Amino acid sequence: MKWFLRFWSYISSPLLIPLLVSVWFLSYSEGIGNPNVPLKLYIIGITTTAIPLVIYTVLKILKLADSVHLSSTKERLIPLVIYAILIIILLRGVFQDSIYGPLYYFFIGLLMSTIVALVLAIFQFKISLHMMGIAGALGFVIAISLLIGIPLLYSIIGLSVATGLTASSRLSMKAHTVAELVCGTIAGLLIQISLAAYYIL
Repeated sequence: MKWFLRFWSYISSPLLIPLLVSVWFLSYSEGIGNPNVPLKLYIIGITTTAIPLVIYTVLKILKLADSVHLSSTKERLIPLVIYAILIIILLRGVFQDSIYGPLYYFFIGLLMSTIVALVLAIFQFKISLHMMGIAGALGFVIAISLLIGIPLLYSIIGLSVATGLTASSRLSMKAHTVAELVCGTIAGLLIQISLAAYYIL
């Protein structure tokens, strides 16, 4: 079971969540056949996954990071600042045409969560970025369900299970305390739900 939880910790990486959420939303709302969708997904993937991984590699070479999981608060400062900047660039680029409103607000929520994680890291508190990411995805799907008036039960149940597995994997790897997991969940879930209340109402 431990090997599975360790494997799950990697596939539930917060660097993958934005791309996976975007694939789900755009395929659900537009269909991948739309010529604009692959380009948007490519840009989202480059901005939120590929570039952060390259930056991590550079930090690793410079000995400013020991692990891709950014185990200490000190290791998190530079990556979180850069990630926030990348999200701002993404918001001003991919979503400048005001299309895909809910996904735009998802990334606004991601930016807000990233800033929360950064501020807490400055004050030497390490929230779970894994939980922040997966709980944010869960909050987004719940928001979409409320927005369109259709209970997306399978997606919500699946993400609820994924959230539980992610928490278990991080505890199993002794990467976080329960408090850090709870704070990460709150930072992801509540920000997305709060933004949903804004754009739905």
